[in-house]
Amino acid sequence: MSQRASLYRNIREFFFERGVLEVSTPLLAETTVTDPHIQSFEVGGATSSLYLQTSPEFAMKKLLAKGSGPIYSLGSVFRVGEFGALHRPEFAMLEWYRPGYSLGDLQREVTDLIQRLTSDGHREFKAPITVTYSRLFQQHFGLNPHLASIAELRAQVIQHFPDYLEHIDHQDPGEKDDLLEVLFSQKVQPTLVEPHFVTEFPESLASLARVSKADGQSVALRVELYWQGLELANGYDELRDAAELKQRIERDNTIRKSRDLPTIDPDSELLKSIELMPACAGIAMGVDRLLMVLTGAHRIDDVL
Repeated sequence: MSQRASLYRNIREFFFERGVLEVSTPLLAETTVTDPHIQSFEVGGATSSLYLQTSPEFAMKKLLAKGSGPIYSLGSVFRVGEFGALHRPEFAMLEWYRPGYSLGDLQREVTDLIQRLTSDGHREFKAPITVTYSRLFQQHFGLNPHLASIAELRAQVIQHFPDYLEHIDHQDPGEKDDLLEVLFSQKVQPTLVEPHFVTEFPESLASLARVSKADGQSVALRVELYWQGLELANGYDELRDAAELKQRIERDNTIRKSRDLPTIDPDSELLKSIELMPACAGIAMGVDRLLMVLTGAHRIDDVL
């Protein structure tokens, strides 16, 4: 308990010194994420259902649109079905947004934060290696993830991880993403023991990140932090195009419908807000996983 309390205190001091305001966002809301890989708890109300929030992202973006400036949130979030050595249905998330920041700026701030949290010398956090998703994928599979066909990716899964095929038998717009996720998480991620920032994800994995061109290829302007083989943080150069977001929500719901998952109505206030947001970068960090790495724990239960 004392280690968690110390971690929270140091995080709050770090952001206070940098002029980033702590905000508290609702745990219950009328809308939730549409990502077909994230399921929300639905809570019955007197007149309508509410959702326990899987992230403070939507609420924080609405604050950014109203001129909040740089903000962070530190608290619990909830996801259905999240059980295992690294998962729990309720877990702690640190999320922050920096108007005017690029992903490079955000990576430097993440590095500064974790180096501060490891300044007691119990665990060294070296400056992370920055590498593209494509480079890692080609090193391990000999395929360009941006151009590889579903058949090529499926062949790699059959070769390396045949037991996962039963979980990715959906022939819908999300099929390629599922194959990429299995291959990356099971083959590439465990090799990222030293700190790594992984950048330039395939366009279809953009989520709420902007898309741009790199070496003639459309890529998602995302960054993920890996350390000790764990994914610790996921950041975006934030999307501010409501029409594009609406298209992505429609794609999510098409996938949800094909998989017999409940479809989720778009958050109309979010659609209005993102075009009023300043250009910014934001990132979410799993606090429990970070605490696992800092303490040498192997299961999330050990740090709860």
